[in-house]
Amino acid sequence: MRKRLKKKLENRYNALKEAKRQRHKRKGNRCIRYEFLPIGERDRYAFINDEVTPDYPSATYWLVEAFCWKHNNILRIFPCSKIGGSTSNSPVRMIIINDENVKEILNTFEKVIEDMKNDRFWHTIY
Repeated sequence: MRKRLKKKLENRYNALKEAKRQRHKRKGNRCIRYEFLPIGERDRYAFINDEVTPDYPSATYWLVEAFCWKHNNILRIFPCSKIGGSTSNSPVRMIIINDENVKEILNTFEKVIEDMKNDRFWHTIY
């Protein structure tokens, strides 16, 4: 019974499916790129011991989404389980660029992905 309830809570919102849905959208808030990466050991330790984010004990992956909107571009970062499930539909970090240039958000997206692969994302300020 507890196992079933835990599974239900950690997979309440599926951020990965939402990113795939947003990718095929034509108008409005549209996802232009997303990446699904495992959390490194140092980032996981810093993330679990952070006072702001105690609600994600089963998070083992990062989902990074780059959104292109009318006047600003947004980069959203979600902690997820291995199947894309999350306890909340709100991101833990958002990077907002007030520019219509899509190249700038894609450059920032690449920087964030490199930091995640090198296990130094949680302490970097963008």
